[in-house]
Amino acid sequence: MSQAIHVALLHAYSSRNSGDGLLVDLSVELLRDAFGPATRVSIIAADPASFPNHPDVHPAPVLAAAGMPRIAAAAAAVWPVSLNPAVKSMRNLLRHVDLIVGVGGGYLRARTAVEALKLEAGHLLQMRVARAARKPTVYLPQSIGPTAHCPLLARQLRARLASFDAVFVRDGRSADFLAGNGNTRRAPDLAVLECARREGMLPERNRVIHSVPQHIALVLRRPPAWSGTQRLRYHASTLALIERLHRVCRLTFALQSSGRGNDDGAYYRTLGIEASQSLKSVLANDTPDAVVSVRLHGALESILQGVPAYHLSYERKGFGAYADLGVSDWVANAADFDADKVADTLMMPGAFRRFWNAADERLSHLGDQRAQMVSALRAAVDAPVRR
Repeated sequence: MSQAIHVALLHAYSSRNSGDGLLVDLSVELLRDAFGPATRVSIIAADPASFPNHPDVHPAPVLAAAGMPRIAAAAAAVWPVSLNPAVKSMRNLLRHVDLIVGVGGGYLRARTAVEALKLEAGHLLQMRVARAARKPTVYLPQSIGPTAHCPLLARQLRARLASFDAVFVRDGRSADFLAGNGNTRRAPDLAVLECARREGMLPERNRVIHSVPQHIALVLRRPPAWSGTQRLRYHASTLALIERLHRVCRLTFALQSSGRGNDDGAYYRTLGIEASQSLKSVLANDTPDAVVSVRLHGALESILQGVPAYHLSYERKGFGAYADLGVSDWVANAADFDADKVADTLMMPGAFRRFWNAADERLSHLGDQRAQMVSALRAAVDAPVRR
């Protein structure tokens, strides 16, 4: 590139959830691989103060506000842009960028009417401003939906996403949801692609380990908006897993998220457990033999550090990611998992070696998918005319 490209990265959340922080970091790295190290990335984030390592971060309209100001901002989101200062600021930023990118994740969804209102006032607002900017736009791997309770919202999502240059989805259900959009492309989660990029370079320390694990880290979280029966089952299975593992090895309870209504520490306290270490700290300073994580990016972050991870998935994104990794027998439905089956998988002789062998075989075939994403980003910038 003859001059530095300027990219706006939309829909960032908070690095206090280290999974969301990881996706932002991987997105920035991908963009700099595509356009060079001088690429300027302006981040639009719900929690801008949580990204101190990035020099150009802006508050997301509505989402960055709190309390009554957030309610007022949500109400103001329906006003003309010229009357909404936060939206006007974002519009002015997008006017000067060369490319707009939606960070990967699972934020384009709404299970309830309340979630639909939040989606409309927050993320769909950013999509509207992006569309109005008439700039090249690419959305990185997403899980999109459900929107079953709001057909109008589903139509809006499909129509707005159809107007962009490329939209990557990370699971089959999202691909089916956007099957009528010609710009939809199936691709693994960015963290899975990062595993593929590092294939052969992952830390070797946990590839040859004890025949029976001596130390396992658990990453737990409060159950999402499930039924009462599902929450009780999850709670009982979680306690049963803790008891089973505690009999045979040392356990460490790690935090993946600690802010903005996503406080894992608060959930641990309901179990009578005090947890203060982040997963990143545990992986760096007290490396476990394996991790069991209810948060997908806690599992993927562990794998990136050379630690095998069993994922208790509460959304389809986990099943898609583990299928892409080739280790589908290491993921289970968090709402209905069998504690003994999870423990047996971890304790089976040779389990970790088989995990790595399966992952290595699959990852060796994923390397070109990241290159295809880089090509899509470059092609969007080179497109001659905006619609």
